[in-house]
Amino acid sequence: MARRLNTTMTDALMLFGGSVLGAGLALLLAPQSGKKCRKDLARFGRDVSKQSDKVMRNLSQFADSVGGMTSGVLHRRSLFH
Repeated sequence: MARRLNTTMTDALMLFGGSVLGAGLALLLAPQSGKKCRKDLARFGRDVSKQSDKVMRNLSQFADSVGGMTSGVLHRRSLFH
């Protein structure tokens, strides 16, 4: 039991150490400044938001048109039965 706890603690410390090392290397080797990176991320977020809004509008219009078609088909079918 003690050995299992020891390996769990070792694994946790290794994970933490790797995370700290990775974050430090990412900051040292970043290709651009933080200000430019935040600006690019904000622009990317706006673009994705606009595209997803457009897709949702198209899906909504498609669902409305399919819904209109199915109600017409169901109405005609009820006339024959």
